[in-house]
Order: sequence, then C-alpha cells, then structure tokens
Amino acid sequence: METISTALSTAITSLGTNLQSIIGTNLPAILSVAAIFIAVPAVWGFVKRFTR
Repeated sequence: METISTALSTAITSLGTNLQSIIGTNLPAILSVAAIFIAVPAVWGFVKRFTR
C-alpha cells in the first residue's frame, strides 16, 4: 500500500512540475489570448455606445 501512495505522490508532483513548465512557456500566449477575449467585448461595447 505504501508503494502505491508513493507512486501516486510522485506522479502528482511530476504532473505539477510539468504543468508549471507548460504554463511558464505558454504564459505569454495565454495572456495574449485572454487579453483579446477581454479587449474585443470592451471595444465592441465602446463602439456601440458611440455609434448609437
């Protein structure tokens, strides 16, 4: 039973490290996509307010 829990904790730790490295390398891309998703509705509402 101990070996299973040890293997599980090792897998979880390695998964967390992999996630951190993936997020770290792709953080600019994720941020740019998020900025687009935030900026487009804001600009759209801004334009609709002035064109009315």
